Amino acid sequence: MKTLIYFTLISFLAITFACKEKTQEEPKTKQPLNVVLILTDDQGAHLSALGTKGIETPNVDALAKNGMMFTNSFAVVPSCSPSRSSIMTGMYPHANGHWRNTITPKLSDGDKEFTRASSTVDKVGIHEYIETLPEILQENGYFTAITQKFHMSPPWKFPYSARNAVQNSPEEFKRVISDFITEADDKPFFFQANIAPPHRNLDKHMEDFPEFLPHRDSIEVPEYLADTPAMREDLAKYYGSVQLADACAGSIMNVLKEKGLLENTLIIYTGDQGEPYHRAKASPYYAGLQVPFVASGPMVQKDKVSEALISHIDIMPTILDYLEIDIPETVQGNSLKPVFSGESEKVQGRNYVFGEHNSHGPIRAEHYPSRVIFDGRFYYIQNLMHQKTYELPADLMVEKGWGNGSYQATLNAELTHPVQYKLLRQLESGRPFEELYDMQNDPGQLINLAGKEAYLEKQEELKNALLKWRDESNDLSDDPQDIKTRQSQL
Repeated sequence: MKTLIYFTLISFLAITFACKEKTQEEPKTKQPLNVVLILTDDQGAHLSALGTKGIETPNVDALAKNGMMFTNSFAVVPSCSPSRSSIMTGMYPHANGHWRNTITPKLSDGDKEFTRASSTVDKVGIHEYIETLPEILQENGYFTAITQKFHMSPPWKFPYSARNAVQNSPEEFKRVISDFITEADDKPFFFQANIAPPHRNLDKHMEDFPEFLPHRDSIEVPEYLADTPAMREDLAKYYGSVQLADACAGSIMNVLKEKGLLENTLIIYTGDQGEPYHRAKASPYYAGLQVPFVASGPMVQKDKVSEALISHIDIMPTILDYLEIDIPETVQGNSLKPVFSGESEKVQGRNYVFGEHNSHGPIRAEHYPSRVIFDGRFYYIQNLMHQKTYELPADLMVEKGWGNGSYQATLNAELTHPVQYKLLRQLESGRPFEELYDMQNDPGQLINLAGKEAYLEKQEELKNALLKWRDESNDLSDDPQDIKTRQSQL
């Protein structure tokens, strides 16, 4: 009997010890990753880390030091609404149906305005069958939140658990993000942290935060703009607003750090389109599509600068890949996770990035469709309705209300800066069907090489690659009026 009791006791202790050992060896439950997308409004690729003269962006520079910064990052469209919808669907505007700016609810509006009962619904927007990033994340248990402005259509396709219309205050962003984290409770979160600057009105940003305004003589004027005192005055406000946006981003990151969430959060910082100047915003040129792009977080290389060609349509699949969530078949972008992690130097299979412009707003006068392809050096544009005259959007030409002094400054510089004056006038009076620029030797895109014998082979290569992309991405309409609307899909 004693022998039986002895062996029973030994067996029990052995099993208990084995179970304890097994428990100790089992890894801890993996903590879900949080995601913060910081999206500035109308910011070109201007950061002190990128070598922009006359400004300091210490917060985003620090983010780049702790992660990766990209020098060849591009929006797919140079207008706010279609750009944001392209990010949230991983698709080109001609494919998802959201090809121009649309009327949408304000974030301060009531919940009803973000449902099918909304009184603010534009006929243009993404097609109903397309899954959006906010939809997918909510379905997978994420708390989702958005700041500053909505600007996507239709509103019910972009559901957020919380909304706040905070615009440009670093202190307010700190409070709002902190509140979002509290509301998320034990859920993982996704924040689309939109920041208003450097969108016009630049005067308002600098009136509210004059400490960020640089001296006009310390900045560098892009080659496509006339270097005059009036232009420098306007540009100083733009660069000051970039510095203000950096401070807002810093507040967001500081909250994450204070709450011990920084190391478990994937952070992406970028702009929705290029700077708020003619031949940039609302145009297919380089300054309208090139944007800053910095990523930091788990499995992201530190202090790395990449020349990989990346696109805004890569953001959605990248986030889903990191979260181990299936990527919808509709997505046209690629996950950047292999590039972030150092597994690959470039996006698999990508030799070019593509872009488009259809119209900034709904009026016919602003319809001027163009398609873009870039191989890292040569930038090729097709203006699909090149003989049509074009009306610049109000914020790019009217000073009153938008505080834009650059348009009149260019007109006044006809004699002193004839090249920049001609480039502005060409926007309005019709452009050639094909444009080709060598960005290595002509970063301001002042000299169109299309048709020049020395570049015909490169022109033909890019033209054929562009036509192939249009076919493969179902880009069937030269006239944006023929792009299928959301309503036509109902």
